[in-house]
Amino acid sequence: MKNILVLFFLISFGTYAQKIRPFVGVLAYIDTDFDKSVFGDFKLGADYKLVYYLNPEIEINYMYGVLEKLTNRDDTGLVLSEYSKKVSAVNYSFCPKIILGNKNGDGSGYLQILPKYTYSSIEASVYRVSRNPSDLSKPIEEKEKISDNQHSFGIGLGYVVDFSDENSQSLALNIYFNNIDLGNALNMLK
Repeated sequence: MKNILVLFFLISFGTYAQKIRPFVGVLAYIDTDFDKSVFGDFKLGADYKLVYYLNPEIEINYMYGVLEKLTNRDDTGLVLSEYSKKVSAVNYSFCPKIILGNKNGDGSGYLQILPKYTYSSIEASVYRVSRNPSDLSKPIEEKEKISDNQHSFGIGLGYVVDFSDENSQSLALNIYFNNIDLGNALNMLK
């Protein structure tokens, strides 16, 4: 399946760009539960203009996040242990994008509804380092990795502005509920 998705994306560069349009996206996630955490998403894909109000798309994206990083110190400030938890996912998605509104290229824009099916390959890891009381020069290190696969359905809503009628360049601002449960793999960690 990976080969078919990559092939479809590569073929889109050599075909008529008004029918098959490649796209790139970058997302950043902000959550108050994870202080000083980094969580991002990079995506590649292509959509195909099937009919005027239906543009199915395929997408491959990579998500990465450093969710927790804790350092325990004693009263004098000496580090006793460090702990970090990370998660990443590679997602393969299909979306029968539904276009609502006027697509006339005058810059007025239109709405799109994005029901999305996603297959995800998720990997969570934890890394712990603590002081070895018997030999301070050799800390105790523990690493653990968990993998999980899942299927999910999500929904998105977006607003698209086409820059002109002469080319297929546009800007889309989308809000997604992707329903990918990274917590399942994270909860399996010790």
